[in-house]
Amino acid sequence: MDLKVEIEDLGGLKKALLVEVPACELTEGIKAGFAALMETADVEGFRKGKVPESVVKQKFGKDVLEDVSKQVIAKSYPEALKLKGIKTIAPPKVDVVRLSEDSPFIYRAMIDIMPTVLEDTYMGIEVKSESTEVTEDEINQNIDMLRGRNANFKESDGVAENGDQVTIAVDCMVDGEPLAASEGQKKDYTFEVGQGASLPEFEELAVGAKAGDVKEFKKPFPIEYHDKNVAGKTAEFKMTIKTVKKKDLAPVDDDFAKDLGCDDLEDLMTKVRTEVTSIKVNNERDRIKKEILDKILEANDFDVPETLENKYYTQLMSNMMNGVRSGKINPLGYDASSREAKERYRQIALNQAKSDIILDVIADNEGINVSGQEIDQAIVNIAKARGEKPDTVRTALKEKQAIGILTESIMRDKVFDKLMGTELETAG
Repeated sequence: MDLKVEIEDLGGLKKALLVEVPACELTEGIKAGFAALMETADVEGFRKGKVPESVVKQKFGKDVLEDVSKQVIAKSYPEALKLKGIKTIAPPKVDVVRLSEDSPFIYRAMIDIMPTVLEDTYMGIEVKSESTEVTEDEINQNIDMLRGRNANFKESDGVAENGDQVTIAVDCMVDGEPLAASEGQKKDYTFEVGQGASLPEFEELAVGAKAGDVKEFKKPFPIEYHDKNVAGKTAEFKMTIKTVKKKDLAPVDDDFAKDLGCDDLEDLMTKVRTEVTSIKVNNERDRIKKEILDKILEANDFDVPETLENKYYTQLMSNMMNGVRSGKINPLGYDASSREAKERYRQIALNQAKSDIILDVIADNEGINVSGQEIDQAIVNIAKARGEKPDTVRTALKEKQAIGILTESIMRDKVFDKLMGTELETAG
């Protein structure tokens, strides 16, 4: 396609592309559009398939031109970018400058280009490593956690203490009406004191209480709370202690190990050490990744297009709402509508967008790509972790159109492999 492309610098990463497309590139599409309408259009006074071209042009000419122009933009825009060696951060905002049947088609594309990230701002960053050696105290702490998770609870007449399992019934009223969000807690809500109940008041009031006790408290909702039915109102809670149970911890011996699927206590200790080591190594890698990325971002500040920031923000809030719906996030303790919360979440979204952009630029600089074999292996790993078949995972990813997201994740992780490799001098 014989394009004429001019670039206008709008400051920062913002540019305007003025693209001129020869009239001949419109002609074929316009003819095809009119020909199809002559066969299918319903026009009063004419039989279908017998509508003259002049009538079709008069009645549908503008619509045909607009449809063809969209097709031409979709085809010519990538070519215009390639012609000028430009890579963009987000989709363009396009305005038509001139569109007519017998003249060159001209449009302006407002774009944000990828920032320039110089090699000396991301290679050779020194990061002080921290030990990942596993201590005996950490092994014992994890064994104690396993004992706690697999403990039996025995009902008690005594008062609840930290570590006890408490079952409560909750009634929550707002303006004299039951709060819908609390319906799931009305009959039985069980939690372990000290492990974080859905509301902190549940734990605070449970301590020192025994079965049969009734506790009441009020909780005001923020004026900007996401549920407008209760925003700015005060909820009245009545909490009835149904049972208090004490932990019955198993002794640390071979029988305990066998109950957990190990051969003996030594085998359990070895597996715990391996797991804790893996966690510490992964956490240390994540810490180093964040420190490296923070330093790169500090040296490469740039504005993120509002559309992209909004995209990341929307995805973040969508994930949180999915957490509320699935029960992973308590709706009574979740508030994303206050000004402070919005600003906090928007900053998180902005930082994530900047991080992804920087990593994508470095990948391009360093020629880092993702092979089909690497995608296949990642799918195998996901399937193994989920206990599913790779084909099942692949099908699910395709249905959710998430193969691209997986590919980006692999590529960005490979960027960190590069940054944390031999080129990275790590201070001991």
